[in-house]
Amino acid sequence: MCQVQEEFERLNVEVLIISFGTLTSVQAWLEETCSPFHLLLDPERKVYNAYGLERSFWRSWNLRTIWRYVQLLTSGRRWRGIQGDSAQLGGDFIIGADGIVRLAYRSQDPTDRPPVEQLLAVFCQLAERDEP
Repeated sequence: MCQVQEEFERLNVEVLIISFGTLTSVQAWLEETCSPFHLLLDPERKVYNAYGLERSFWRSWNLRTIWRYVQLLTSGRRWRGIQGDSAQLGGDFIIGADGIVRLAYRSQDPTDRPPVEQLLAVFCQLAERDEP
């Protein structure tokens, strides 16, 4: 998502990253991922629960996830160990200025995320709808 940050800014989109991790572990992740976005900590996982995000050990540690970790490590990424609850699954949500959820994508495993192009398409539709 860092690669399309300028497009998000052009569309007047505010991206929030919500994590249940500790401030120290999340700051390390932000430095690694170049994330310029705002961060909110949710250690009690109230937001995770409100949006129906699941926990699953088996889906979190499937072959696809392990293969992704192998790819990251062989590309030079540093292993930081397991940070927090490795069974907690994430998701991506787009909420319009009117407070209505326009996209709800609940990840089936840690590697499962919607393509950035899909997110941008939803943002563009919202921007077009909101134009005078």
